[in-house]
Amino acid sequence: MSIISMLSKDIGWSWPLFLFKSYVKKQFLFKKTSWANKRDDETIFVKRLTLASILYLELKKKFGEEKAFEIIREIIIPVGCNEQWKHLNSLNLKDKTPMEKLMMFNDLMDKKGAPRFNKREYIEKSKDTCHFIIKRCIFHDFFTEVGTPELTKIFCEVDKEFFPKAFPEFKFHRKVHGRIL
Repeated sequence: MSIISMLSKDIGWSWPLFLFKSYVKKQFLFKKTSWANKRDDETIFVKRLTLASILYLELKKKFGEEKAFEIIREIIIPVGCNEQWKHLNSLNLKDKTPMEKLMMFNDLMDKKGAPRFNKREYIEKSKDTCHFIIKRCIFHDFFTEVGTPELTKIFCEVDKEFFPKAFPEFKFHRKVHGRIL
């Protein structure tokens, strides 16, 4: 579901004004971050995340935390999955084993996707296992800095939604502080 259809469904006819006000406030929120005076690729990337934070904060005022989280979740997960599908579909994966496909995708994402801003340590890479630890997560860093750390979980859920469909030969699980998500 698109941002417009979600906001229209939940806010009604005034969604354009709500979106416009949020977009204006987005600039002020971003200016408070440590990225505000930078111009590198990471800054360009995180600047896009500011809209999710400000929409969430504004929706929270209007509907409360639980409803705001669900609205943002319904917006972000399809957008994030579409972005990952776009990257996956750009690869030539003919005649590749499932693990080769997965590793080619991970390599591409490390160069062009959000993971290029993360720090990942591989624990094991084999013909049937890919195990790594995220040492730095750009989503966590940014959302924590702007006061919406709970939004980090939604970006983990994008992977939870995408990977089983894109790579059905594998089981995927993610642990955060020892808990499987």
